[in-house]
Amino acid sequence: MNITCPTCASADETVAVRKALLDSDRPLDPPTRELLSMPPEPGGTTGAAITLFVLAALFGLLGLGTLFRGDAGSSSTAYQVGYHYGALLAAAILLALGFIAHSYHRSRRRNDTATQWPRTYDQWQRLHETWRATWLCRRCRVAFLPAAPSAVPVAQFPQWAAAVARQDDGPGAAPAASD
Repeated sequence: MNITCPTCASADETVAVRKALLDSDRPLDPPTRELLSMPPEPGGTTGAAITLFVLAALFGLLGLGTLFRGDAGSSSTAYQVGYHYGALLAAAILLALGFIAHSYHRSRRRNDTATQWPRTYDQWQRLHETWRATWLCRRCRVAFLPAAPSAVPVAQFPQWAAAVARQDDGPGAAPAASD
């Protein structure tokens, strides 16, 4: 199914943006591909924080295993305390470091994206829905929504898509329906 371009009235050169990005027969040039690509989903945490959380979980399991395993022999009391609780202490330290890394990432991202849109996952979802509904005319190099009477040049696509998605971003606006 092809949609008619509102600029050149052609239907044989129109394709959904998401399909144009995947088309290996007629690949888009790198600048156009970059302009039409969907911005990444707002991230929740960093790889460093995830790694610290996983290590904390592993040390916690190791600590619980040694705690329930039993006696460390006839060693000194300090050694037995370290043997039984050392891995749990390491897990607590790694967990704290993971939370510090996570909060640092979030505050830095909040400062970096204070003027950018989308900032939240709901906003990103609305932008993604707009992106999925957008078509590209390969002939005149414009992007358009099938229901809209106008089109925008590919160079203006990122700003246009954000503006269309932001139309529902007013106070008390309900989120757009998802697929």
